[in-house]
Amino acid sequence: MSSLPEELRGLFGKHKLQLGIGDLAKVTGVSQSKIRYWEQKGYIQSTQNDEGQNHKYSLMMLGKVHLIRHYLDEGFTLTMAVKKADRHKEIMDLVSKVAVDRFRELEEYEGNPAINLGSVCEAPHQSVIAVIEEGETKLHLVDSCD
Repeated sequence: MSSLPEELRGLFGKHKLQLGIGDLAKVTGVSQSKIRYWEQKGYIQSTQNDEGQNHKYSLMMLGKVHLIRHYLDEGFTLTMAVKKADRHKEIMDLVSKVAVDRFRELEEYEGNPAINLGSVCEAPHQSVIAVIEEGETKLHLVDSCD
């Protein structure tokens, strides 16, 4: 049986959900011609099994198109908007990896929802938990039950 972190990594690592160019344009507010241009320039990628087949775009590409449009709206050049979107993706990939790798279980701490992030290397008998308290995320070091 696989562990929850492995299952989450598999779920988010796959590109099962895809959009056609019309849906991508509708969702992001970017014209189909711009999407085609960005793809020709190598700024975004689609999946296409055979020549002439419709291009499909992953949820990751949906996010990138949205970010590029956002940075363009802020006044950046297309080249800089793509660089900023790529940097944003690197950061989100890191955050995602940490979240998936460290997630152990949902629990409650002093009446608040909490996520157990597992033990601390230097103190294996203690765990870090992320707790939502009054709308803010706070980290606590607690004794492990293991």
